[in-house]
Amino acid sequence: MDDILKTLPSGSPDAAVKMFLDKIVEVNPKVQTGLIKDAFLFAWHAHKDQFRKSGEPFLAHPVATAFILAEQKLDAITIAAGLLHDVLEDTSTTKEELSELFGEEVALLVDGVTKIRALQMRNRQERQAETYRKMLLSMAKDLRVIIIKFADRIHNLRTLKYLEPERIRAIAEETLDIYAPLAHRLGMAKIKLDLEDLAFKHLHPQEYKDIAAKVAEYHFDRETAIDNFASPLRATLEEDKITAVIAGRPKHFYSIYRKMVQRNKPFEEIFDLLAIRIIVNSIRDCYHVLGQIHSMWTPIQDRFKDYISTPKSNGYQSLHTTIFGEHNKIIEMQIRTWEMNEIAEDGVAAHWLYKSSDQVRSFSKEDKTLSWLRNLIEWQKDLTDSAEFYEFFKIDLFHAEIFVFTPRGDLIPLPSGATVLDFAFAVHTQLGLHCTGAKIDSKIEPINATLKNGQTIEVLHSDSKTPSIEWLKDAKTPKARGAIRRWLKNAEKQESVDLGKKIIQTSYKRLHANSSFNEHVPEVLKFLGLSSIERLYELAGTGELPVSRVMQYFHASKIKKKMSSNMVSRLVGTFTGRTQGILVGSSNDNLMVRFAKCCNPIPGDPIIGFVTKGRGISVHRCDCRTSEIFDTDGERKIEVSWDQGEQKKFYVSLELTGTDRPGMLFEISHVLCDSGANVTDAMIKVTNQQARGAFQIEIHDRNQLKQILRRIQKIKGIENVARVKDYITYPGDNTA
Repeated sequence: MDDILKTLPSGSPDAAVKMFLDKIVEVNPKVQTGLIKDAFLFAWHAHKDQFRKSGEPFLAHPVATAFILAEQKLDAITIAAGLLHDVLEDTSTTKEELSELFGEEVALLVDGVTKIRALQMRNRQERQAETYRKMLLSMAKDLRVIIIKFADRIHNLRTLKYLEPERIRAIAEETLDIYAPLAHRLGMAKIKLDLEDLAFKHLHPQEYKDIAAKVAEYHFDRETAIDNFASPLRATLEEDKITAVIAGRPKHFYSIYRKMVQRNKPFEEIFDLLAIRIIVNSIRDCYHVLGQIHSMWTPIQDRFKDYISTPKSNGYQSLHTTIFGEHNKIIEMQIRTWEMNEIAEDGVAAHWLYKSSDQVRSFSKEDKTLSWLRNLIEWQKDLTDSAEFYEFFKIDLFHAEIFVFTPRGDLIPLPSGATVLDFAFAVHTQLGLHCTGAKIDSKIEPINATLKNGQTIEVLHSDSKTPSIEWLKDAKTPKARGAIRRWLKNAEKQESVDLGKKIIQTSYKRLHANSSFNEHVPEVLKFLGLSSIERLYELAGTGELPVSRVMQYFHASKIKKKMSSNMVSRLVGTFTGRTQGILVGSSNDNLMVRFAKCCNPIPGDPIIGFVTKGRGISVHRCDCRTSEIFDTDGERKIEVSWDQGEQKKFYVSLELTGTDRPGMLFEISHVLCDSGANVTDAMIKVTNQQARGAFQIEIHDRNQLKQILRRIQKIKGIENVARVKDYITYPGDNTA
């Protein structure tokens, strides 16, 4: 390629394009060159006045990128897109121009590779995260987007030395964090190893030089050891009439460095692990070769992996075994067919992209090797925060895999550390939403049980079971977490809609208007600038839209001339038609009513409500210090009262102190039992004859609590007993 680059851009474009096409046909004889020629000439003129940091013409980069794509035997459209991949970002060319000149496919590929522009985002991190998101969505339409991006990154890494040190480190780290793991996920081993070694060279230049020198130094010894192993095996296979290619598998520098760091061992010990690849013509031959190897040498039992019967999620298939060779040398082997080898090297490009030549495809449900990518595209929809998306993206790329089974024997790949909940969502979203646990190898386990390789899982479920916020702690996969977040968001939205509807309708009734509220909905929405009645109710239920603002429409329309300025705080009609205010403690309304933790009211306490933003109605004791803020925000204050007919139980914590004596605990327990209170937790500690106790009990109301406090106070030795207001947890209330 150097001779071509020397002609850029001052030489003749016709001479340069002829040289380039000759090189392309040399490495990719079947490719059609017409479109590539047009793209080369367009890129020539678009980038003619631009130069790289190295001083060479900018066009050198897209030309090198396109050549890397040609070496991978990619089609003319992809190579043309490689030539044009920077014109949207670095020139005045538009996507519409590209589409008109080169077709929609080329325009989509170039746009997919193009970064999010700086002016669209608040900061570099957000721009980077959204660029990844855009790239993923473009990959969903055409996987060639990521193949072009890999080629672009490889050439950038080859010429990285001309940038500032900080920029070099950032690009190299991003390569190891994102692009190399992404290539691995897509089964593109050659690309992954190239990316890792190039990034390693820039991040740790001295370590790179040391390992490169030692690899060269040990070359002869390594080849001798491989020949000593291969010769007898080759002879045996020839007798069995099996054609096989046996060759040493080169270890890449970054792989050696990572093992040295992880195992805290020097190069010499790591490099004792020799690697050999055996390629045969059929799956049957793979297992025959494996049997012969195990009969000729001693295998290490826990190092055998059958990825032919159980392929990796990226489509990788091979038999892995490790044996003790001559002089107890440890030798690692991979046995595979030629097709498996092609898939292992080029991943989706070999396995999927070229089922017929020059066809554009997007992945389908039948493409099992791309299930990870489909899941990634799905869960990213729920992550609107760029930083959160970026972190989940990185974590998901690095997860090791386990394989578990359904009762029918279906294989489910999951990341290491996955739980029962993750498995349930992997099988079906509805199964996950109603999961109660699972039978793991016939033993019942909870939803947060961690799964292990090879287990058979039967999900237990109930229609009445639905997600809670705690489920996010138990779910590890993005698919499960995304589905849980989506359900919680929808459930909270519906609660807000129901609450807002009741608040607005109750307020409207106070106007004593002759017409129904529904008759005024179109005008009210127009007045407030809203698109739907559901959105109106939701905003009112979350507290983002004060009900007084809604009622302003009727005031302006003179439907009701006189309207109290603090109308919300003076609501006396209940949602059930009574006159005590909003009923709390009732199970009939399913409202978003939450009991404030600062004062922990129980039935019988004087209470006041406050419409909070996004959390429904917060109920406080009237003497709570927090309730003082209501005085400055009267629009959100709302009268509430206890539902006297509802016998719901509430948790209360008690603390007592006194002088210890025999029988005291028995008498306390007798009072609680006789009063109808259920003890859910208790603790007594005695120090120097002084007793301190803490009890959590279930009660119905304040009167029951008063009786309990009065009777305990009369017990001999008790000095003080009091209600502790800071540690009450109400059933069904999971909010902090």
